Amino acid sequence: MNAQAKTVVSLVPPFTRETAILKVRAVEDKWNTRDPKQVAGGYAEDCYWRNRSEFLRGREEVLTFLTRKWSRELEYRLIKELWSFDGNRIAVRFAYESHDDSGHWYRSYGNENWEFEPGGLMKFRHASINDLPIREQDRLFHWPLGRRPDDHPGLTELGL
Repeated sequence: MNAQAKTVVSLVPPFTRETAILKVRAVEDKWNTRDPKQVAGGYAEDCYWRNRSEFLRGREEVLTFLTRKWSRELEYRLIKELWSFDGNRIAVRFAYESHDDSGHWYRSYGNENWEFEPGGLMKFRHASINDLPIREQDRLFHWPLGRRPDDHPGLTELGL
């Protein structure tokens, strides 16, 4: 039997370009589950967030925020892209599409700055986000709810 060894890549700081890209995709994948408990589990117990005009302290507040977010942002689909990294910090740009309960679609654009603990949990998240109303026919994120398929274009390929 010839078993090939698989390389295990650690997604903890300090980040290389490769591990920063993988960490960004891992975070995107979790957010696309729209499962507040699973997403909140990636943040330190005592994390700090600035999300738009909200300031959150601790994983419990993040859990409450995410539960509220995904009760309003329906059919949420997200793409994140690495912008920059250094040591235990990563900067990303992102866009997501969702609709409200009256069927109005939005594409939300933003930037996030992340800082991680040595074990890989996110300690700080600073997010700036702008919402753009779009028509349903102008949507660009067309995959079944859940993880974005590997062959679906990213932000750069979509011209966003």
